[in-house]
Amino acid sequence: MPVRMNPRSISIACLVVAAALPLAARPARADAWLLSPGDHYSSIGSSYFSADSYHDLNGTRHPLDQGGLHEEKSLFSYNEFGWTKGRTFILGFPFAGVTRRDGSPAADGGRTETGFGDLLIGLRIHAFGTGATTGSVEIDWNPPMGYNRSLNPRIGEGASNLVGKFAYGMPVGHFAFVSVDGGYRYYMDKTSASIDYLDNNGNRATKTVNVNNHAPTDQVVADATVGWWLSHALLAAGRYQAAFGRSDPTQGLPIIGGDQTYHALPGDAVAATTNAHVTTQMAGPLLVYKTSDRLDLMVGSMHTMTAKNALHVDRLYVAIALKQTKLGRLQGLAGARSSP
Repeated sequence: MPVRMNPRSISIACLVVAAALPLAARPARADAWLLSPGDHYSSIGSSYFSADSYHDLNGTRHPLDQGGLHEEKSLFSYNEFGWTKGRTFILGFPFAGVTRRDGSPAADGGRTETGFGDLLIGLRIHAFGTGATTGSVEIDWNPPMGYNRSLNPRIGEGASNLVGKFAYGMPVGHFAFVSVDGGYRYYMDKTSASIDYLDNNGNRATKTVNVNNHAPTDQVVADATVGWWLSHALLAAGRYQAAFGRSDPTQGLPIIGGDQTYHALPGDAVAATTNAHVTTQMAGPLLVYKTSDRLDLMVGSMHTMTAKNALHVDRLYVAIALKQTKLGRLQGLAGARSSP
């Protein structure tokens, strides 16, 4: 459905996008509420982070191997469409640039990879509830979009995955709302091999591991958003995102027949791009200025609280959202400035 905007709104949108171009990407909405048939919510934005450290398998933070920086800049588009009653279709994709800058004074600018990352195709289905209190089920598919999965760093997770989760949203008083969800991420592109190693008693043992960095460990995932209105048009929110990988007591034990030690991640960690057991917990603030019921301006950040086998991330992002929805002010980030 075409979006109609007046010239002033178009000018504001262009200015925000121009300011966002040096930054990078991440889908901006994860709520329980569904759109009505024919309604839409479309955001475009960018995010950026630069990391000089990572968390190992025990969660301890270290500088990157050989120093330097890991940088990510990307643009993203995130869209929701009211498909039928009780069903919302979701489509999102990023265009990313990832750079690994060496720590040496003679560094030549590092290694950079650019292109489309992992596609997001999803469906949110109404489960129960009416009005501001609701429950829904969401199923997402995230396939890589043609980049080289063998590179390090690379611009996506390097493996197709399915995510199934349940979400619940409700108002809190007359000026706030909360939305929480939890579920499971299953990686489909698993490639395995058997390796020999020494156990803690020095005995020879065999285990099956994922190889080629194409198969991260399946994860339990969780998200939460709490929003409260500071004024008629300004919404402040706090966001939480987490992914918990299974632990493995055999990680890091030496391989028999060589002087290499098997680690889930040799060198520096790259979040969610390894066959390791990646665990991350992130949180951050978000401000949404609703210029009208059809245009939102957003700025926020996400920061690593705890992690295992993942980069330490301090991510900044900005976005604009063009929308036509019947959601009220206590029905998530896509809600209007006033109740319907």
